[in-house]
Formats: sequence, structure tokens, C-alpha cells
Amino acid sequence: MRINQRWFVWLILALCVLAVPAAVLTQSAGGQDRDSNKDDSSSSSDGIMNRFRDHIQVVRLSGMIIDKADGSIFTSSAGTSSSVLKELRKALKSKKVKAVLLRVNSPGGTVPMSQEIHEAILELKEKGKPVVVSMGDVAASGGYYIACAADKIVANPGTLTGSIGVIINLMNLKGLTDKVGLEPEVIKSGLFKDIASPYRKMTKEEHDILQALIMDSYDQFTTAVANGRKMPIEKVRTIADGRIYSGRQALKLGLVDELGSYTDALALLQKISKERLQLKNDLAVDDNDSGSFLANLMEGRVQLGAPNAAATPLDKFIPAQLNAELNKQPLWLMQ
Repeated sequence: MRINQRWFVWLILALCVLAVPAAVLTQSAGGQDRDSNKDDSSSSSDGIMNRFRDHIQVVRLSGMIIDKADGSIFTSSAGTSSSVLKELRKALKSKKVKAVLLRVNSPGGTVPMSQEIHEAILELKEKGKPVVVSMGDVAASGGYYIACAADKIVANPGTLTGSIGVIINLMNLKGLTDKVGLEPEVIKSGLFKDIASPYRKMTKEEHDILQALIMDSYDQFTTAVANGRKMPIEKVRTIADGRIYSGRQALKLGLVDELGSYTDALALLQKISKERLQLKNDLAVDDNDSGSFLANLMEGRVQLGAPNAAATPLDKFIPAQLNAELNKQPLWLMQ
């Protein structure tokens, strides 16, 4: 009797899922012995139990700031703009989250999504929950738009930040289409419906329309910086010409508050929290990434033998047939 192939594949997956928790528990038990001498106060996370007591929530923003769907159960959504927005909204509603540390590592992105995260930070502050931004490699353009909403900004000396401005990148292919003999035909409902078309030269009127759009967005950006950093708008505009700054340069210009690492930013937030909430001890810290279950499963390691034995990638235990099944993803097109 021949077993259905697809059914067999999913059976293997189920067995893998059931096998991993035991390996993880074994690894955790071994890790406890190695970490038993560490000072509890220096640990950034004590696991999921932190979420059930008053704590600082760490949220990480990585990559382009753009509104897009979260990852599937097979891919991690941690660090995306959408997941960050959800985490900030959860922190706003949670009575156990007393403060938020936002780690930003982003070159920027779209204006609307940057504004949504910016507003979410302002809402946290209005509710009495301090927010400190820790800048990573880069926190520029939209990354800085978000950061300037925080109570305090801590950047590394070499962090690339600033780039305060707005841009639209366009391309004119008319010369190329003329050479290859292509002649586009456009049917439109209004004069400006095909504005910024790559198949013809832009008119002065079209250029003025887009320039006005850019300057309106620029005005919103500089106003947000002026309000967040408590700087005169005229001063902001003198440094908001699109150039990037190092963390050390940004400190001199008043764009950041301190130079330091993630640890320094966390220490600053602990100090602010204790002063505002009149606490004697540091708050617990929840710094657990929120990747999808199966993404973490696939990226995990199965510990074999003693705790110090070499870790083996989980995918070596999964048949190639199963990998092929998991990699089947629908292709969605929007025109």
C-alpha cells in the first residue's frame, strides 16, 4: 500500500516540531549552569515571565520603514515597521509595560509609515511611559523622524543619522525608447494622471506639482524635529539639507542627547523610569524577539549530547522533500 506523499511530509514536520521543545529544554538546562554566576541585574531578559510584572519593553526596528504585510508562519516579522507599530500599541495598552526602549537600525522609508510610528511614540509619552531610542548602525531619514519623538536619543559615535529631508527618485527612458523604436500610447482621465511617466520629459507644471508635494512633506518632517528636539524651526532647517551626520556630529548639533551603546541607552531609561515612577530598583527588561514560531524553529539549533557539544542545524534532519513543500509560496501580483 502506497502512503500519500503529501500526508507523509506533514507527518514528518509534526514530528520535528514535537522533538524540538525537548532539545530546547535540554539546552536551557545546560545554559543555566553556565549563566548561574551572572548578576541578575545585568541580564537584559529573564524570559517570558518578565511580561507578567512591571518591565521595560524593548522594541527593535530594522530595515526599510514601509507598510507591508507581516511574515507568514514560516518567516519572521520581527523588526519590520508593521510589527514595531503593533508592539508599540500593545505597550501602550499594557499596564505592565512602564517604559519602552526602541532600538533603531534603519536608513529610512516612507513618510506615512514613519509618521505612524512617530505618533505611537508620542502616545506612549502622553500616557506617562518614557521612551528612549538607541541608534544602531544607521538611523537616518525616516529612522530619525521616528527617533526625534522619543524622550531621549542615544547614538553610537559612529552611527549614521540625520538625512533630514524628502526625495522622489524618477527615471526618464524616452531616449532609450526612441532608440529601440517604442512609442507609448497613454489614455488618461486627467491632465496629470500620468505625472512622472518615464516615457516622456516632465513638464514644468508637473515638476512644480511634485516639488510642492516634496516641500510639504519636508515641512512636516522639520516641524516634527523642531517639536521633538525643542529647537527653533529656523535652526532645524539650517541642518536639514539632507546630509548625514555621525553620532558625534549629531550630538554637537543637538540631534541626539548622549553618545553610547544599547547598554547605555537602557541604563538611561532605567534612571528616567525610577525618577518618574519613584522606584528604588531597576525594572525588569523584556528583550525577546517576536519572530514567527516556525521561523525560529527553522533557524534554531538542536543540541545533541552534552550542553557543550557542537550544535547542528535543524534543517539537516528534515528531508529535502519537506523543504520543497515548505518553500511553496503563492505569488501575489498587484497592478
